[in-house]
Amino acid sequence: MKKILLSLSVSLLIGTAFSQQRLVLTESFSQASCGPCAAQNPALEALMVANPTKVVALKYQVSWPGTDPMNAQNPTDVSARQGTYYNITGVPDRVIDGTNMDATQAAIDARYAVPSPVNMTLNHVVNLITNTVDVVVTVTAPAVWNPSNTVMQLAMIERNITFTSAPGSNGETAFHNVMRKMLPSPTGTAVTASNFASANGTQTFTFTGIAIPSYIYNLNEIGFVAWVQDNTTKEVHQAGYSAPYTLSNYGVIASINTATYTCGTSLTGAEAVLNNRGANTITSATVNYKIDNGTVQTAPFSGNLTAGSTSNFTIPTTTTTSGAHTLSVYLTNINGSGSTTPMGQFTTSFATISVTPSTSNFYQDFTSSAFPYANYFVTSPQSNNWVRSTASSGSIKYDAYTFAAGSIGEVYLAPVNLSSITNPSLSFAVAHREYAAAYADVLDVEVSTNCGQTWTNIYTKAGAELSNSAGTYLTTAYTPVAADWRVETVNIATIASATNALFKFKATSDYGNNIYVDNINIGTASIEALSETSFNVYPNPASDLVNISFEGQNTDYSISLMDIQGRVISSKLLENASGEQVVSFSTENVAKGSYIVTVTSNGAITTKNVVIK
Repeated sequence: MKKILLSLSVSLLIGTAFSQQRLVLTESFSQASCGPCAAQNPALEALMVANPTKVVALKYQVSWPGTDPMNAQNPTDVSARQGTYYNITGVPDRVIDGTNMDATQAAIDARYAVPSPVNMTLNHVVNLITNTVDVVVTVTAPAVWNPSNTVMQLAMIERNITFTSAPGSNGETAFHNVMRKMLPSPTGTAVTASNFASANGTQTFTFTGIAIPSYIYNLNEIGFVAWVQDNTTKEVHQAGYSAPYTLSNYGVIASINTATYTCGTSLTGAEAVLNNRGANTITSATVNYKIDNGTVQTAPFSGNLTAGSTSNFTIPTTTTTSGAHTLSVYLTNINGSGSTTPMGQFTTSFATISVTPSTSNFYQDFTSSAFPYANYFVTSPQSNNWVRSTASSGSIKYDAYTFAAGSIGEVYLAPVNLSSITNPSLSFAVAHREYAAAYADVLDVEVSTNCGQTWTNIYTKAGAELSNSAGTYLTTAYTPVAADWRVETVNIATIASATNALFKFKATSDYGNNIYVDNINIGTASIEALSETSFNVYPNPASDLVNISFEGQNTDYSISLMDIQGRVISSKLLENASGEQVVSFSTENVAKGSYIVTVTSNGAITTKNVVIK
């Protein structure tokens, strides 16, 4: 009996000695435009923070349901883990140690209590001179271990990524433990069983000179997560973590202060905000800057930039061509390090317009696909820009259906000399549908007569007032049909003498639905401004004949009868029409239904609906 008890005691001691404390791995799947993700992620992050010695977190930003810049920067590695390996089909989702899908305190505690057959050490070193990182992972098994179809996985992470405004549509601005790159690839590196054929077997994985991806937001946030995983069962045997650390000589361009729009042939007065994110005081650095993809120019910085502080550096005046541009600024050779690798690059957009303003009527129907056009400027603080759409044979669209609430997009038109236009007026076609009453997207039109230094709002509509069908909601992405468009006319008599008028269309998303603009006309006031009350369509409903009457203003008019798909049924052209005009279309052979009458003059369009019975 004593021998049996002694044998049992020895067995327990050996089992204890060969059983290693595991670090639990939580892999989660999220997305910057996923509403439920934004609701659940704070609780998950709190759970991870509450268990720093028990669990290490890794988050994959997937490609759906909307915009996510972190996924766009490395979609391949994310897809390999989310789709190919785990077959995750919805977000948010999470996996604990490869098999358990329930990320709770109880699940972490239960898994933490399961001994691991191996130990793991993990260390990394960032080299700012070469912009690379070295990583060493060592796996040790105190007892004989016979792994099969097992790999060591290694992920570069950014511990914290913080945006000034939400990069997607769910409102999240802070993201944690985001997977940025799998090393050497998502397939991992094979664990060789023969290395563990005897007690205290080890296998070391060394990664040297790994290039740091250019899309990393903050080098101080680079860390690594490693784990040993059985590809057959997907069980994770052990995980390891190498935490980020503050680098010695590390600085970034935190932002650039420059006028969004200027007149002239040069960029003047731009300031780069230098931010010391390293441990050492920065006393010298080379500031590198370039316009678009042009030649990089340099200027020296000298000072006493202590850790965490900022300093404004004036970019020397730089000659530009007329049009839209980007300015990129980055640092090299901090504190005489000799490094030529770009560090902390920041890029902003601006426009310098040096053309003579148009002296004739301005008209834009967006039929050309080469948008933005010469001397136009498209900008957005969130990079959520207006784009050209094929709707209405060409128009511009602001995707408020996708863009997060508060996102702003602006389109600057080429400058116009209003003083050369008799009785100038602004008109444009607009189409919008509400998602719901609570989502009030906004369209503004603003004008500047001093080259963008100050702006005056001349048009604003939002929500139901902007919609072409107030109170009728659409919960899918909106694309207008011909019947949806309406023409807005804006009185600009107060600036009729301006020799350099700059107009911009500004959309503000409330995460509702899309806004479209077309047929922008700045010219002699057309039928909408002069004789709206005299524009009539009768009889309505019509049976065999429909009449269109209006007051002509010594200009040409195109009158059309169209179906709701925009197909022209009949049309007529009046040249240099003056005084009362009446145009008639026979409807005897026209199918019953709703139709649209359009009158076009100088690029401006007036529409009215008519029913054929």
